[in-house]
Amino acid sequence: MRTSGLALIAILACAPWNLSAQSFVAQSPQFTSARLSAIGGMHAALADDITTLFSNPAGFQSAGPQFSISEASVHLAGPVFSIANLLGRVAGSSNPAAIVTDPSVVALFTNLYASAALNGPISLGYVGNGLGFGFFNSTGVTLSTVGAIPTINAAAQESLMFVGGYSFAIPLPEQSRSTLDLGLSIKLFATGTVRLSQDVLSLISLFSSGGFSSLLNQPLNLDIGVGLDTGVLYSWDKTISAGIVARNLYTPVARSQVPASGAPVTYGTVPIDLSTGVMYSPHPVWLEPYVTGLKIMVDYSDILDFLTHPSTASNPILHVGAGVELTILRILALRAGLDDGYLSAGIGLNLTAFQLDFAMYGSELSLEPGLHPVYNLSLGLEFRY
Repeated sequence: MRTSGLALIAILACAPWNLSAQSFVAQSPQFTSARLSAIGGMHAALADDITTLFSNPAGFQSAGPQFSISEASVHLAGPVFSIANLLGRVAGSSNPAAIVTDPSVVALFTNLYASAALNGPISLGYVGNGLGFGFFNSTGVTLSTVGAIPTINAAAQESLMFVGGYSFAIPLPEQSRSTLDLGLSIKLFATGTVRLSQDVLSLISLFSSGGFSSLLNQPLNLDIGVGLDTGVLYSWDKTISAGIVARNLYTPVARSQVPASGAPVTYGTVPIDLSTGVMYSPHPVWLEPYVTGLKIMVDYSDILDFLTHPSTASNPILHVGAGVELTILRILALRAGLDDGYLSAGIGLNLTAFQLDFAMYGSELSLEPGLHPVYNLSLGLEFRY
């Protein structure tokens, strides 16, 4: 078993170079939280909980110690509630075609994008004392259309990821009141995706009746990858922090179909995401004991997109992320942020045994700000200590 695993890693590492003619631009699974969604996404200088596994491996020294037992975070994008209401109407109607041709329904499915995702319940991990590791899963469904074409593209996806790494401190003079940490992490992941394209009426009838045989009979596209992240985190007087991280420094992916259809295995790499950010964490004595934490963050993500994937490089405005988190009495967290050019807001309750988070935020599907906005909701229940 161990030999097979090493062989798989060797194949993944070499394949993108040997089979570039069959290459594609791959993607790594994204694991986020309602808290991060409320404060403008991941921040390279923020390292205080289990999400440091994905944001910056250099943070394993300053994060935690924190142990994650499980998580159930729901992320909804687009008019999910309108679609759910429509499914109910179709299920109880004797003439579903009349409902689908209604002008309001036609408008709903024009340039549609809607998704529902669940992070968890597998969320088992630890960060602290320079060590970080975890095993996570995510399940999602996406519906999309282009223009007014009455064909819906549906995709169901399941992702599993193991990530583990280590960070170590670079010795600095004690009088500098500073710390400098370097970190490295390795991730192994598998993503299975099933896709189905049907006309609006057929697909709505499929979902409303609960009969998913058409979807389950489609071939499964399986992506298996191994990736490397590395980062640096500098902190002065526990007040000002600056981080830079190279996510997916090298992440080869192999794609195949299950069951095997005779199509060759293809190979690709996930483009590197070089991001940097700063965080200001003042300790205002005059606000104690009521305000027990304040964090202000600004980041610029995917700095090299115009080089690593120029065909999908986005407007620089979409790379800017910012967030503010105010913690009151160590229990209540008030959050606000900016990501993809849209504002976000959220609230969190830390009840020791578990944490409850809620966020509302916007995201941009196009490469330019304001062309295709999507509004999102996130609700997270996390069991950590």
